Amino acid sequence: MKYLVIGVVAIIIVAAVGVFLFQGDDDGDGEGGVIVQKGSDTLLELCQIWAEEYMAENSAVEVEVSGGGSSTGITALINGQVDVAQASRQIKSSEIESAQAAGFTPVEFKVAIDGIAVIVHTSNDIGVLTVEQLRGIYNGTITNWNQVGGANEDITLYGRQSTSGTYEFFWEHVLQKENYSQDMNMLSGNSAIVAGVQGDEGGIGYVGIGYASASGINVLDLKKNSTSEAYSPLDADAVQSGQYDLSRYLYIYTDGTPTDQVSRWLSWILDADLGQQVAVDVGFYPLSAEVIAEERAKLG
Repeated sequence: MKYLVIGVVAIIIVAAVGVFLFQGDDDGDGEGGVIVQKGSDTLLELCQIWAEEYMAENSAVEVEVSGGGSSTGITALINGQVDVAQASRQIKSSEIESAQAAGFTPVEFKVAIDGIAVIVHTSNDIGVLTVEQLRGIYNGTITNWNQVGGANEDITLYGRQSTSGTYEFFWEHVLQKENYSQDMNMLSGNSAIVAGVQGDEGGIGYVGIGYASASGINVLDLKKNSTSEAYSPLDADAVQSGQYDLSRYLYIYTDGTPTDQVSRWLSWILDADLGQQVAVDVGFYPLSAEVIAEERAKLG
């Protein structure tokens, strides 16, 4: 009986240690474990490549990345369903309030720079639009390319779904919070918009710069107004300086100050020679040294 009791106690201790180690691996302690990330489609391909490169260097860590839109990712973070949310817009005050009601304050990290590219079919002779003309096209007051100096061709609008950060950024900065045209085709991702424009001579769309190198499309220059200089999202200096009118930061949000594996993951992304170089390779633009220093300081 004495040996039986000792054996049972030993089994309980081993099981308890196993549960402790499993939970520690699950919640981010130690070197290994799983990081679950969700959000922006604009950032999806970049984050997936980041994850592949990071896991190749850190075999004990698994980074699971999915899309669905910036709003979807931030909501998942608030609900405790993910460790990290990627977003192509800044978090809203209402979302911060919801997170605080859930017991934490999200921490924002700038992770790359994007210039939203306005794209048209290669047969379209238009090379430059003003922001005002772009607004008219997307609010439905301009419906034919001949109204902006192009051919007599009806304009077909392609844009993102309402959960997209790019949808909201474009709505704020181009439409000035007016309604999108009801005729806009609302698509779930950048690749779908590219495909739509590739097959439509009257088509126009907006995508993250990482998707603007596809064949079958032209990337338009933008002017703030009719008398200002035109800039291209393909011009790194114009995007990084903000001269290109649709320049923006891309973000990652965490559940409070990140620790352990999530902190190491973000530190790798913010390394100029590692994650930032991958961003350049994918087609986005890197953070400046000053911004990298500011973001890394948030890691403690």
